[in-house]
Amino acid sequence: MVDTKGGVPGQPGIGGERHYASVDRQAPLSHRFSFRLQNSHYVNWPVPGQSLTTLLHLEAPPSRVRLVYFNDQNTPWTVHGAAMALSAAVGDGHTPVNAVGVADPSQWRRMTFNNGGLDVDPLAPVEGEVYALTLPANPQGSERPVFAFSDWMPVAPLARRGRRFGSLLLVRTYSDQRVRISSGGSPHKAIGRLHAGFCADGNRTIPPWMAPQTRTVGAFAVHGVQYISPSLGATVVGIGDSIMTSSCTTGQTSGFGIRACALVSTPQLPVSYFNEGYPGRNSIGFCSCGIWAIEHLKPQAALIQTWSGNEPWTQDMADLSFARAMSVADTARRNRCVPILVTPAPVFGTNPEAEAYRQRNLTRARASAQHRGYLLDLDALWGTGATPNTYRRDYDWGDQMHPNDKACAAAARALAPMLRQILGRA
Repeated sequence: MVDTKGGVPGQPGIGGERHYASVDRQAPLSHRFSFRLQNSHYVNWPVPGQSLTTLLHLEAPPSRVRLVYFNDQNTPWTVHGAAMALSAAVGDGHTPVNAVGVADPSQWRRMTFNNGGLDVDPLAPVEGEVYALTLPANPQGSERPVFAFSDWMPVAPLARRGRRFGSLLLVRTYSDQRVRISSGGSPHKAIGRLHAGFCADGNRTIPPWMAPQTRTVGAFAVHGVQYISPSLGATVVGIGDSIMTSSCTTGQTSGFGIRACALVSTPQLPVSYFNEGYPGRNSIGFCSCGIWAIEHLKPQAALIQTWSGNEPWTQDMADLSFARAMSVADTARRNRCVPILVTPAPVFGTNPEAEAYRQRNLTRARASAQHRGYLLDLDALWGTGATPNTYRRDYDWGDQMHPNDKACAAAARALAPMLRQILGRA
């Protein structure tokens, strides 16, 4: 039995319903992982000719790594240099530490772009010395940025000192122009994942690697990373707007997706999170990006928001938003990825007309999950149960539109059993 309301098999969840398992109740595990913590409004880095460094906390030890870049502007922009290094400890957060605990800049390795940013096989030849990549302009009016990849680069294993969980990866990006970024902060301490960002003048993706006068920043040096690991595990992608990305939580990076993955992830079964939630996007935007992520990143599970308050509050749009979510779910199934529908949050308690449209979408999401799989019912979880429904006071960020840290922690606890079952660990 599969409870699509967030409970464990054979036990009632939030709504008490029980449903028979769908044919896609589980996903095959993988040695390929994808990770992205931040996803907020894309902007140009304010100072040209600077390098950005990000410390990433990976769930599993990597043996091959590639970086993901994007361009959402109507003009091209160029990555003039990129580099990566494993680190055995945090250190200063921008210089790699070797196995004996000494800062060792020689561990940096330049990334190449010999395949022109294309999505290629991890063992595709990387001979050559192409260290820059120009991303073409994003087509006018397109809701999906242009995405591109570095080449896959092998890395020697380097365990964290003290046998601590996961692996630490440093990544750098440099551009003579202004690096295209999204901003954010560090995740809530309860999540137990490290993160740090720094910037420095000049090209620090080439020897001698040192970055004097480094300044702390809340920015991501790349759109995301992918890595191949000896470990077998999973990636979960979160697809939606500010509700999914939980932009009003601690550091704007502490949503229910990453919290649930952290609850489930273990050294024996690492589970990584790729944040494709984006504040202000409507369903055509996040569904379009979600389809790209599923097709290219090959996640094992996808959280799919079925409705967004960022589009006109009409019945037609509520139905269209649901139809787009179903297209993403179909793409997921065809790529051996298990979809988890995420209902509308209880955001329209003071707008009866808009609430009626939201309820229509909510009813369709619940009905679909009864026959086809999993549902994270945010309406039931975060709402008071009133008619029209509203946020519980302790879950409201303060605007009756967005969840706070406590709400996201509760949703993560409801989501974690679903992920365990999808990954065969229930």
